[in-house]
Amino acid sequence: MTDFDLLFSRLRGLTWSHVAMAGACFVFATALFVSPAWGYADLARLQRLLSWFGIVAGSLSLVAAFATRAGWTLLGAEPVVGLVLLLGGLWTLNFPFPVGAFVPTVSFLGMFLALYVLATALEMRRRSVGRPGAQVAVGAGVILASFANLFGLMGTSGMLALSALELYLAGWGFVYACISLSESVSRAELA
Repeated sequence: MTDFDLLFSRLRGLTWSHVAMAGACFVFATALFVSPAWGYADLARLQRLLSWFGIVAGSLSLVAAFATRAGWTLLGAEPVVGLVLLLGGLWTLNFPFPVGAFVPTVSFLGMFLALYVLATALEMRRRSVGRPGAQVAVGAGVILASFANLFGLMGTSGMLALSALELYLAGWGFVYACISLSESVSRAELA
């Protein structure tokens, strides 16, 4: 077995729902970090972007949960999280929240993603792979950043930076879960 065979065996056994969640978190966090929010129109645009994050991340995660060869996290957390994000994104796109609710909405999204990261830590512990303590630390960091954002500890000027920090931390948690929970495909399946 060459190094490329080993690499492709790991790619086939990847937890693709975690890859989808990590990618969506990184893209949305970058969009938040570089976006100005000086007025009502900017916050309304970010609110729509939050809805589209839910739709894209939820649908990709839902499809990837059924396309993966690796087992599901905690016997089905991935499809449930994907469905909740998809339905939440569709709901907020069709029935938008007031613009002032952007910070609580993104804070609760961060807490929801932190619970998903903590669920992956439980799965790591159950399978005896990776370092579940590191994953718990990432989940706790996401929760702390979410609470700091919710209570306005950095003021209105730090709102987008804290929102982006929540999503960057959650994205790295999904990357680590993806690496730790992926399974190698046997040689017979590669042939």
